[in-house]
Amino acid sequence: MLSRFKTIIALMRNPKVSKFPKFLVVGAILYVVWPWDAVPDIAPVVGWLDDIMFFIGAISLLFNAAPPKNDGPSGQIIDVTPEPPRPPSPLE
Repeated sequence: MLSRFKTIIALMRNPKVSKFPKFLVVGAILYVVWPWDAVPDIAPVVGWLDDIMFFIGAISLLFNAAPPKNDGPSGQIIDVTPEPPRPPSPLE
């Protein structure tokens, strides 16, 4: 859980992530703590369910907006290791 929180913080700080998902995450946090909701929190289960769904949706959009992971070089890899020396042929 802590690693996901760190990932969310890193994505919020990453300039490669668009501003819209970041705005939705901030809006979702404000929506959860704001006393007035679309469905009042007094209603059992349903009151918190809309808060949770909005927050989960905003977080999933943030994760989907993450830049692709760069695992290394893409394309053909060329082997540049030198070949071991060949033994001299008997004809030489």
